[in-house]
Amino acid sequence: MADWIAIGTVCAGYVLLMIYLATGVRIIRADPRARPHRRRPERRGRREFLRQVIGTYVGGWLLLMVVIVGYYGGLARHNPSFVLHAVTGTLALMGLTLPLFLAASWAATRRARRPARPGRRPPPGPGT
Repeated sequence: MADWIAIGTVCAGYVLLMIYLATGVRIIRADPRARPHRRRPERRGRREFLRQVIGTYVGGWLLLMVVIVGYYGGLARHNPSFVLHAVTGTLALMGLTLPLFLAASWAATRRARRPARPGRRPPPGPGT
């Protein structure tokens, strides 16, 4: 019975999160003026690139930890050593994959900033 309660709680949380995100997307699409406008100069360079990539990487890890600790520690009631191993295991995997993530991010930003060659169509942007 406890398994069904845990599964139901996770499913309900997922559905509520998706409804929240879909509502936000619909609001922004319905009224483009509802988007937050921040006028700040575009920052470039290695320092900004590293800040953005590391921020994305650490933010993703923190979100994963919230899910792991919330589910396994709170709902499923696993012992604390399991959660500790989950935290340290994901940190080890992140340490191994960070160079690959940096290289892929660098290649994607470099390709996006490259000027289009004559006779070739530019890559589609976010609005197309």
